[in-house]
Amino acid sequence: MKTIKAEILMIEGAPFPAIEKVYDPSSKKCNGRITPQAPIVITGHHLDMLTWDSTNLYLVSSVNDRMLIECGDIHKYSDDKVYTTIPDIDEGEYFLALMILMKDKESFLYIFPISLIVQFT
Repeated sequence: MKTIKAEILMIEGAPFPAIEKVYDPSSKKCNGRITPQAPIVITGHHLDMLTWDSTNLYLVSSVNDRMLIECGDIHKYSDDKVYTTIPDIDEGEYFLALMILMKDKESFLYIFPISLIVQFT
């Protein structure tokens, strides 16, 4: 598995997803805080790619970027929004990551530059 940057895919002409914000309906906040075992709404562009069979959405811990935590199924909410469920995870900082599964090739992982924080109060 290779970790790639969006610029590489853009050069090859692929419409790559861009995340603008993540909203947590449980806390009614859009400040980067997320709630485990609860839905999030992701707003951005080209998010249809997140719903393809050849892609998976993960959370990557800022402490251990080798540990991939699979998110729930991704559902289209509108043209610029999708939603998924955050799994049961520990406190800490995470990043959303997109795994692109290439048939007969190595898979690729793109880590979005949006920090998400789980903090129990």
